[in-house]
Amino acid sequence: MDGFPPSDALTMRQKMLVEIAAGATPVPEYVERLSLHVVAMEWSSGFVAIDFHIPSGFCVEPGVVFGGHVAGIHDQAAGFVMFGLLEDDMVFATTRLNVAYLTATRPGDVRAEAELASMDERSADVRVRLTQAGEVTSESLVTEAIRKVRK
Repeated sequence: MDGFPPSDALTMRQKMLVEIAAGATPVPEYVERLSLHVVAMEWSSGFVAIDFHIPSGFCVEPGVVFGGHVAGIHDQAAGFVMFGLLEDDMVFATTRLNVAYLTATRPGDVRAEAELASMDERSADVRVRLTQAGEVTSESLVTEAIRKVRK
């Protein structure tokens, strides 16, 4: 996290990224249920690299992970990019998730790398690549709507 301000100057979500990367935050119920628990994470402004472990229970047939679970990993990675970028008075929501499945994703260890492609005051596009054993298994473009918190 070179170049970041002292931790008291981090946004609420950036502090969460620090805690998630350190394994020091409670795992939300939906993350546990969907098996999207972060094994390891590195992040900087506009970028995340996250390691996940996909259990065999997410296979639609032997050795092939359900595409919806893969899409969930893409969405989670894009969301973490947004955590690193937005001020505390902003919220975001996925409005488009376009995943290209290049080869089967297998149960086991995977790495998602996500990077901001473009951003303005109303939306952001994040590119995500999922790799397994050095091979890209899927790529996506995730669009996030951005809004100020309503008071």
